[in-house]
Order: sequence, then structure tokens, then C-alpha cells
Amino acid sequence: MIGLTFLLALVIGIIYISPLREIIEIEGFWILVGIIWITLMISRFLIGDIADEIAGVNKFKENDDEF
Repeated sequence: MIGLTFLLALVIGIIYISPLREIIEIEGFWILVGIIWITLMISRFLIGDIADEIAGVNKFKENDDEF
């Protein structure tokens, strides 16, 4: 979550700081931001599942002992 917050803060900073506003006009800037955002989301889902498995709170594992 920290990575997504940092990416959002970075983009907002680039938009509102005058000297950095020229970066937005570079061709492919928003595509690059989108690629980075998608990569962060995919890694969050993958690493999040691994962390849940290590912690023993796997939500996807069926537990037949409940009922």
C-alpha cells in the first residue's frame, strides 16, 4: 500500500509543482504511470497471498472441520 500511496503522491506533486509540470507533456508519461501502477497491484496481490500463507491466514483454503 505504501508503494501506491507514494506513486499517487509523486504524480500529484508533478502536477502541482510548476517546473515539473513539463514532465506530463512527455509522450508516454501516463502510459508509464499506468504500467507502474499495474505492476504494483500485481505484486501486491502475489506477495499478499504469500504473506497470508506464511502467517497462516489463508482465506482461500477450505476448512472442512468447521461444520
